[in-house]
Formats: sequence, C-alpha cells, structure tokens
Amino acid sequence: MIWLTWRQFRVQGCAVLGAVVVVVVALAASGPHLAHLFDTSGLASCASDCQTAQAHFAAAVDGSRAYPLLYFAGLAVSYATPAILGIFGGAPLIARELEAGTLRLAWSQSVSRVRWAVTKVGLLALVAVLATGLLSLTVTWWSGPIDRAAALAGEGQGLGFPHRFMPLVFGARDIVPIGHAAFAFALGVTVGLLVRRTLPAMALTLAAVAAIQVLVPTTLRAHYLAPEQTSTAMSFTPDAPHSIFITDNTLEVSMPVTLPGDWITSVHAIDAAGQPFTGPAPQVCLSPTSSLAECDAAINQLHLSQRVAYQPASRYWTFQWLETTGYLVLALALSAFCVLRVRRVRLT
Repeated sequence: MIWLTWRQFRVQGCAVLGAVVVVVVALAASGPHLAHLFDTSGLASCASDCQTAQAHFAAAVDGSRAYPLLYFAGLAVSYATPAILGIFGGAPLIARELEAGTLRLAWSQSVSRVRWAVTKVGLLALVAVLATGLLSLTVTWWSGPIDRAAALAGEGQGLGFPHRFMPLVFGARDIVPIGHAAFAFALGVTVGLLVRRTLPAMALTLAAVAAIQVLVPTTLRAHYLAPEQTSTAMSFTPDAPHSIFITDNTLEVSMPVTLPGDWITSVHAIDAAGQPFTGPAPQVCLSPTSSLAECDAAINQLHLSQRVAYQPASRYWTFQWLETTGYLVLALALSAFCVLRVRRVRLT
C-alpha cells in the first residue's frame, strides 16, 4: 500500500517538497545576515530604552529590498501551503477513485477498503505535516529578529512590521501551520468523499480553507482566553498625539496605545460612568472658528477614559497550543468520519 500510494502521488509530493526546499534554502541563505544585523544594532543586549537600537535595525532592514520581500513572502507561503495540500493532496485522494470508478478494482482486492483509506490518508497526512513543519520552522527562525524587534517599544522608529502575536502573523509562525495543514488535508479528503467529483471538491476545499483562515483570526482567536483590560484617563493637548473624528455630530476620540508585544483587540472611549462614549460632540468642536486647543479643552471637560482590551504577549504560546490542538482534533474527527464513510460506499 505504501508503494502504491507513492506511485500515485509521487508527482504532487515531489512538487510540494521541491517548493519547500527552494523556500528553505532561500531563507537559510539570508537568515544569518539578518540575525547579524539584529545583534550589531544593539537590540540583542537592549534591556530598557531600545528606540535607538531599533532605529538602527529598522534602517538596516529597510535598506535592503530583499528583507521586506522575504518577510512577507514567508507569510504568504506559510498560509498557502496548508491550502495547497488540502486542494491538491486531500481533495483528489478519494474523489478521483469515485469519479473514475477505479474504486471497484482498488477496493475489491485482498486489502480491505478501511486499510486502504487509513494507509493513504495517514501517509499523505504525515508528509503534509512534515513538509509544513519544516517550512514553518524555517520561516519562524528567519523572521525571529524582525518579530522580536517589532515587539519592543519604539513605534515610529521605522520598523513597520507587525509582531508575531498580531492576527496577520500569528497563523504563520511556530506550530499553528502544522495543525492547519493537517486540518486542511483532512478537510479536502472529506469534501472529496462527499462530493465524489475531483474539480468541485478542489474548489470547495479552497473556499472552505480560505474562509477558515479569515474567520479564525477575526472572530474566534480573541476569545480563547478572556482579554485583559486597562483604562487610562484621556487628557488632550494640541502637542500630544491624539485623534478626533466627528461624523454627524458623533464624536470619536482615541489616544495612541503602547503595549509592546501584546495583541490589542479593542480600543474605545468610555464616559465617567464606565459606559461606551458615543457623543455628541461639544459645540465648540463643530464651530469652524474654534481652535484645536478649545476643542481639546471641551473634550477634557467630558472626563473620558480610554479602555483597551488586549491579550498579553505572555499568552502567545498558550494561544499557539490551543489553536494547534483545535485543528488537530478537527483533523482526527474528519479522518475518522472518512474511514467510517468509506466502509459504507457501495461498489455498484
């Protein structure tokens, strides 16, 4: 069965592994120099005031077009690999046999159909997980200096990359891509088994994986653990950075938030009673003849505070394990469903 599985999927397997090797070699060739820039900038030994060192590192990174390109290419590859494995590896695995009718020959041999399914799904899922793990490990190692620098205080020092806990980056680092690959592969197999047509199954798998990649960070991830909250009294002066938006007499105000390495999930103004503030705007702020200082003074009279909800940076690995475990549990559940479903497929 192992040899037969290899013969059937050797082209797809070699293509995926070849692409992974190319990416790994490209990152391995440039990674040591990026780490050297991090060390020589002073960030490696920086304990408190790191803005100067961060500015030096940002200038060195931005001075080379290759580093920003490789950074975002690593993100794209990390997100695309699980989807590709599900579309081109998982979806056709059983759908092709059902569509071409070769299941009558393959499933009527001395090898039981359950053993056939377990061997194929298990072997290819293992290859998918190993390839994704190697890729994720390399991308995480290469991006480490940039991720660590982005998590330090010093916004405005030139380094414009999100840190590793931000939604855009989190799913492309460490162990989450491994769980995502296992789930995407199992999802592809399940869709193929239910749809019984290869191309529709591949299209549905692509849509499902893309939807999950959007829904998990935007709606689910922030609720793995209850966020921490902090409130700061808002006091505006013309020389301090702040934002004022007035739309249809509705006032929205905010101050910059500095929580290095933390994932800020929400920022909103609250009134003296602790309720969300929605306006109206002071009349002086609506007058075209009033100055910014007069508007700031009027807003200060409202005694507003800014409430920030965030996930602390110390929870990064907790979130990594929670999300990876969730993906793996779903992958196992889908695989078990496929095995049970294969037993009931009629050969006539």
